[in-house]
Amino acid sequence: MIGLSLLFVLPQVAAVQVMPQPRLVVMISVDQLREDQLDRLAPKLNGGLHRFLSEGRRFVGAKLNYLTTETGPGHVTLGSGCLPDKSGVIANQWMLRGVKGWTYCVGGPASLLGVDGPFAGSGRDATNIQRPTLGEIMGQRWPAGKVIAISGKDRGAIGLGGRTADACLWWDKGGRGWVSSTAFGETLPPWAAAASRAWAHQANGWTWNVTFPVESAPPGTRGDLRAGEGTLPGGDGTLPWSLPRVENLGDSAARAKLAGRVYAVPMLDHLALELSRTALQQEDLGVDAAPDLLCLSLSNCDGVGHRFGPRSVEVTDVLLRVDRGLGVLFDLLDRRLGRDGWVACLSADHGIPDLPEQRLADGFSGLRVSKAELAKLRGKLRDYLKETLGSTSELTVIGHSVWMDAEAVREAGGDPDQVRKQLAELVRELAPWADLVFTREELIAGGARGILGLAQASYQDSTAPDLLIHSLPGTLLGLETGTSHGSAHDYDRSVPLIFLGSPFAPGEIIRDAGSEDAVPTLLRALGWTPKEVSALDLDGQSLLD
Repeated sequence: MIGLSLLFVLPQVAAVQVMPQPRLVVMISVDQLREDQLDRLAPKLNGGLHRFLSEGRRFVGAKLNYLTTETGPGHVTLGSGCLPDKSGVIANQWMLRGVKGWTYCVGGPASLLGVDGPFAGSGRDATNIQRPTLGEIMGQRWPAGKVIAISGKDRGAIGLGGRTADACLWWDKGGRGWVSSTAFGETLPPWAAAASRAWAHQANGWTWNVTFPVESAPPGTRGDLRAGEGTLPGGDGTLPWSLPRVENLGDSAARAKLAGRVYAVPMLDHLALELSRTALQQEDLGVDAAPDLLCLSLSNCDGVGHRFGPRSVEVTDVLLRVDRGLGVLFDLLDRRLGRDGWVACLSADHGIPDLPEQRLADGFSGLRVSKAELAKLRGKLRDYLKETLGSTSELTVIGHSVWMDAEAVREAGGDPDQVRKQLAELVRELAPWADLVFTREELIAGGARGILGLAQASYQDSTAPDLLIHSLPGTLLGLETGTSHGSAHDYDRSVPLIFLGSPFAPGEIIRDAGSEDAVPTLLRALGWTPKEVSALDLDGQSLLD
């Protein structure tokens, strides 16, 4: 035990190396990457993920320090250094108290932007992000620095890139390729426009084959065609699987179908990595004294993981491809900037549980709660309001959150606080899969520890639901196949947190750490003093101090 302790303590002595200031920061999020997936795949890694593990400074056991473990808050927390209750992005979508309809995390007034200019659709920008992201902070000191953000998802790109990104690009499933919004310029960068015109020729008819012998799969990879697995569009749940062959790529409907299918398979990550290499060269990132920022969010692990689970053949293949793709990117960075010219951070927006069926087979709890059961519960809650108050107030339920019309309850003579407590008791009685039920009053009170503390870190006064239901481990709501995330259980909160580059001594460190620590740590690697970082009022702390 003494030897083991020394193994983890000694590297801390030389945590910060005296090196020239890096000229480029690369912030990488692999959507839905659970930390233990890196360990099980390590024997098969030889590219960028391997480099993080072998040369990086890894904070073992890093966790998301909030409950709403979804893509939107995950990327904004990583990109801003602030937890959801401070950043304002508390979920992928939410209801604002007193406002009808849903608020999307990166929804806003800015128009969507493609190769041919603005196009119709729901606007996208950083309006709802209430704190500056890393690129904005860097820009205050180095105005000439560039910020480029690329992701398969709009919330991935905008969540990392923030308000002032020079280019913020995501995939359009409608067939336009890489798109943006007018919040980030009046036209796409020429290199992004070129990629948006060329992608279909690359993707047309592409076949996804497993890149390793299934019979000698990496450790922890489960068999194919397991109970509970979903399927790819038009597929039978196993590989190989091919994108459609489009004879006329000028056909907008056929092109849209192809783009939608690209989103579901590793071709999307391939195109994102290719675009990041193009951006690096065309924008001359890292070539002058003002440090630049390249944000890259790879989305396929999430899309595939939702269908097949984190230890599936399909997810294993996705991550081995990510490893190779990041290796190519890092080799390019070394050639252009030298090993001392850049630093990188690897993390994720959230983790994921195994399929309930797989959990049960492995001796853990697992349960699927059907849509019919959830509808029955919602009906019972509505009936209670009507029978006790005569209120016709609608109840809105999305995921684990329950919203009621508090004003309608008051008009019916009820006390919203008391009604919430009564509804919570009713949920506890009717939903045996519910582990904990919190009321709005508990969510906004502050000061709690444990799961309630994680829930409090997830909401602001205006965004807290009337009830939050936290389910038992391994429980999925409304899904017949596949898996999902969004809880405070360790499998959803587990993320890698690894830093690579000359300022970071290689080694594994066991200490409390979360994705909010990435921004202050990277700022320290850029030469900011502890006092300067502290003045930013971030939730995270520098892991170099």
